[in-house]
Amino acid sequence: MGTVSAIPDNLYLYAGTCTKGAEQLQTWVRTVLAPALRAYQNGGGTCFVIDGQVAQQVAAAYYTDRDVKVVGLAFSQAGGYSVSGPGFPIRVDDKTVSAAFQKLQLNTVQQTQIDAGAALAKKMMGTKVTELSGLLEELRRHGKDPYFNAGFFNGLDGQQLEKAVTEISALVSAYSSGLLEGRVHQRVINQLARPVVEFRIPVSLNIYYTSAAQKMQFLDALAATPTAARHFVQSSNNHLLLRLFDSSVNNEPWWRGKLAGVFSAGTPTWPKGAQPPDGSTNLSYELQFAGHLPYPSVDPHGKKYNREQLAVLSWVELNSDIIIREARRYGIDPRAIVAAVAWEAMENPLRGWYSRNKTVNRVGAPWGQWPLPAGTTVAGRKVAPVWVGPGKVHFKESPLIDEVEGLGGVLSPRSLQERKAILATNEGSIMYIAAMQGAFAALTEKYPAYRNSDPHRNVPLLAHVFQGGGKAADLATWKARLEDPDESTCFTPSNDMAIWAADPINRKFLDDSLRPTDGSLPPWMSRRRRDNRPPG
Repeated sequence: MGTVSAIPDNLYLYAGTCTKGAEQLQTWVRTVLAPALRAYQNGGGTCFVIDGQVAQQVAAAYYTDRDVKVVGLAFSQAGGYSVSGPGFPIRVDDKTVSAAFQKLQLNTVQQTQIDAGAALAKKMMGTKVTELSGLLEELRRHGKDPYFNAGFFNGLDGQQLEKAVTEISALVSAYSSGLLEGRVHQRVINQLARPVVEFRIPVSLNIYYTSAAQKMQFLDALAATPTAARHFVQSSNNHLLLRLFDSSVNNEPWWRGKLAGVFSAGTPTWPKGAQPPDGSTNLSYELQFAGHLPYPSVDPHGKKYNREQLAVLSWVELNSDIIIREARRYGIDPRAIVAAVAWEAMENPLRGWYSRNKTVNRVGAPWGQWPLPAGTTVAGRKVAPVWVGPGKVHFKESPLIDEVEGLGGVLSPRSLQERKAILATNEGSIMYIAAMQGAFAALTEKYPAYRNSDPHRNVPLLAHVFQGGGKAADLATWKARLEDPDESTCFTPSNDMAIWAADPINRKFLDDSLRPTDGSLPPWMSRRRRDNRPPG
């Protein structure tokens, strides 16, 4: 797998300029050259057949230029362009960008419908409330066209979006396309989480409320459309999910059940146990949403483990396909990834941020005041975040994350904001945790002291190097330790995360976290191969 790079803005500029030139040439051929040739032919001159030939060549150039733009969009989607800023190169592996390109090519076929939906949205934004009925009727006629509806909702501004959210069939259809923008999804979440009111105060006429019946109808329609439900779930990060489940609507007896129906329809790995009585846990903020998940398959009635353990097990089950995939990628034991996430959530529930200047260590804050507002100061000094997402991976002030990105492969060097946005997601955090543990394991197995052992399968060791500190602070420090003649024996994992992972009770917890329903571990985890990699 190779790494490719491009600057999308340059591709857009090229495609836009050349496409415009092709269109102008085609217009000139049609309006100037072709009539002149026909006039010449009618006057008895030599017969030319140039109009159709030129049109074909210009059309070919036009579609080539359009594909250049699609390549730029593919790099943007594959590399998270929305947070890297204009003019920056994006480096991704070639398979990822190829998959994005193929998907965009398919979407380009539907561009006519998307543009038509956007045109209707533009009309709607310039229309008075009393004149909207005709436009909404036109929208309803396209109720089963996901591309038209995606173009429509993506073309609306904030206030118009709040008006249109009640067009449930069109909105569910738009979710089915997989093309709804993040800002649209966030508006939908806001509307769902907004309190249900039976009347409006005159001063708030510009705030559009969705009734309980409309919310129920929308959630039922999503649950009945698995493709739409899947895109709804995949568009939601932990923060949005927490907002949904913790909203004031949550007091309604039907609310959590309806939400669970949507997530179950859209997520094959959704836990199938009983629904807990409420979502309260003492987990760290990055995994607080897990308290709202159904009980895990290994303890479907919540009798075997405590509340925090149950929530973590459900989170692992929800993300088990990603955990196994990334563990296979680096040949590590997937329980090491679980150990990193579980220990940080249950044993290290930070309620504050580290100071940028490091003169302030941990900042205590009551639950409910987390995350701290931007600009928060302690003892006169500003504090700033350095970690985000499950596992609390540090996105800055961390030599290790720079080293891992520099190794190439799936994780290439990224801007600070881009890295932060990726780590805020479950999948992104799991990818980085696996890459870090895999890098330590690959380095460790090269040294004689570990020749007869298997660092890829040593969960306490992988937990230790992930938590870091001391001689495992980063790859360079760890390599120096491995090459030190005075440190020729195998390293004994000894920091807090490693000790927790080595405890027999916690080892049973980690074993249960990835058990299939038949109660056994995946076969490849029970046998070691010479190359320290699982089959497949």
